[in-house]
Amino acid sequence: MDGSLLVSDPRIHIVNKDTIGLILGQQYWWPMPTGQVYRPVTTFSFLFNYAVLGNGKNPAGYHVLNFLLHTVNVWLVFLLAFGVFQRDGPAFSTAAIWAVHPIATESVTNVAGRADLLAAMSVLAGLVLYTRLLQASGRRLVFLGLALFAIATLGIFSKENAAVLGGLMLLWDVTFAGRGWRERTVQRAVAYSAAVLPLLLLWWVRGLIFGSIPWPQLPFLDNPILGASFWDGRFTAIKVIAHYLFLLVWPLPLAADRAFNQIRVSGPNDPAAWAALAIAVAIIGVALVRRRTDRVIFWSTGFFAIALFPTSNLMMSIGSIMAERFVYLPSVGFAAAVVALIYRFRSQRAVPIVLCIVIMCCAARTLSRNSDWKDDLTLASADVLTAPDNFRFHYIRGQQLYERNGLSSIDGAISEGERAWEILRAVPPELNAQQTPAELGLYYLVKAELVGPSSAEAHVWNEKALAVLLKARDISRAVEKAFDDAQLAHGKPVTMRVAFQPVYSNLGVAYARFARYGESVESYLYGIELNPATASLYDRLASVYQRMGDSLSAAITLQERIAVAGGTPTTLDALRQIYGREPCAFTNIRGSQELNVNCPVVHQQMCQAWANVAKHYDAARLYPGARNFRQAAERNGCSSSSR
Repeated sequence: MDGSLLVSDPRIHIVNKDTIGLILGQQYWWPMPTGQVYRPVTTFSFLFNYAVLGNGKNPAGYHVLNFLLHTVNVWLVFLLAFGVFQRDGPAFSTAAIWAVHPIATESVTNVAGRADLLAAMSVLAGLVLYTRLLQASGRRLVFLGLALFAIATLGIFSKENAAVLGGLMLLWDVTFAGRGWRERTVQRAVAYSAAVLPLLLLWWVRGLIFGSIPWPQLPFLDNPILGASFWDGRFTAIKVIAHYLFLLVWPLPLAADRAFNQIRVSGPNDPAAWAALAIAVAIIGVALVRRRTDRVIFWSTGFFAIALFPTSNLMMSIGSIMAERFVYLPSVGFAAAVVALIYRFRSQRAVPIVLCIVIMCCAARTLSRNSDWKDDLTLASADVLTAPDNFRFHYIRGQQLYERNGLSSIDGAISEGERAWEILRAVPPELNAQQTPAELGLYYLVKAELVGPSSAEAHVWNEKALAVLLKARDISRAVEKAFDDAQLAHGKPVTMRVAFQPVYSNLGVAYARFARYGESVESYLYGIELNPATASLYDRLASVYQRMGDSLSAAITLQERIAVAGGTPTTLDALRQIYGREPCAFTNIRGSQELNVNCPVVHQQMCQAWANVAKHYDAARLYPGARNFRQAAERNGCSSSSR
């Protein structure tokens, strides 16, 4: 579902020195400052798909590579499970159940799951290699140690949860080495060094990367634990773990996202949280008590707990409260435990039958779940039933209905947008989503046009649009201030704007419909100062100036539009009307009428336009762009006084 990884990241669109440097020198979600995440290996894999294989925006190629990575991981799970069970049958069954378990669908089918696939491959391959390394010596030991270091490094630079490799190696020793864990100290020293050194390397590189970029803002709406007290956050995290266990056992109510307010923050007063804690303690307690007599269950429980820990929100709050892809690697432990329990049936004839039933049921659910991932509309339509209190599914469904079907689905888009906004309405502005009310305001504006611009019903829709867009503006200003304050608090320069431009473009339309032209101009100007390269805002702003009777400002604004994005026939027609009494304003060039920049009036206004555009870029904190426009103005004969 995360197409932004492909569309919005120019680093993966072409292979050259600059894009490679940006991948190595910027965080994962660049250019947006979302989270302290550095995953260059994953980004390089997207570059391989997009530019090398030529997949571009076509998701098929990404799905194929994800499936191949999952296939390799299934083989690694078989090798690891064979080391656990020392038998082909249970090892094959473990790999088979894990391969088709529905909870893995998000990691394999979703583009964003690539990071989990690569990290899991590193951990699984590292563990399998570790079991071989313990038997090695001499040159073979050195070779395997270097291989383990390379695998661990690729994993930790794919996704941070690959850091669990060292912990899972220790679990293997505790489980299967027994009293002989002190033996082969040289091999273990080499192996643990190979697993730990990449963590130190990541820590060093992260210090270089994040020391020079904006301080990231973790999204509260993706993880409400960020706004909870310590204990409330931990109790909520424990409830989420219990939910993971439930989905592993009963994988029917799957959802690609559980953002605000699907999982409500819990606390010590919540009986369900205590029940979840009791279940977790009981499982861990049984595994510990039976450690020596039931090593497979002990290892399976430990594997699940260690692999899930980095994304569990128990130690520290991360960027998401829950995601099924977080259980991709931990579910290896679950699959092994299920197989171990089934093989203990008194009737051994029932074992293959039960295993076949489990595998077929998982495969059937996975097939049906894959159909939900056809596109964003299909996924949101399916998951909004599973997670009805998640604002994002309502937002995405409304957005997709409008973008795909336009006016024919405007009522559906409005209904979904209103539900999303209803969920978010009480969230403090600085923590809220400016996009949700901005899109809802757009739907209201479109509905007003549809019912007839001059009708009483249209007036009502326009009033609703203005009201919700003013809320969006309040949120946008609060979000901007919170971001700027965070930069200053962490000693960072304030170098970018994080406001959502459509808030102000839609607000400009709404104000204009009530003939509040001054406020419309103010909104459009603010929107331009967020991203001066958006040509359509200049056209809209010039139209408002024309309605106000301010032809001079309209002409300058249209020249600003030409400066940033070039002219269109519509732009030139509008300028012809304004310059109607200026005979020198247009000149005939090769049979077409073109703007004559040598005409004194045109040149004077052109200089003012270039000066305005430079100021817009300054306001947007795009200082190199501002400098370029000032230099261009000088090359076009504009004096500093005219600017």
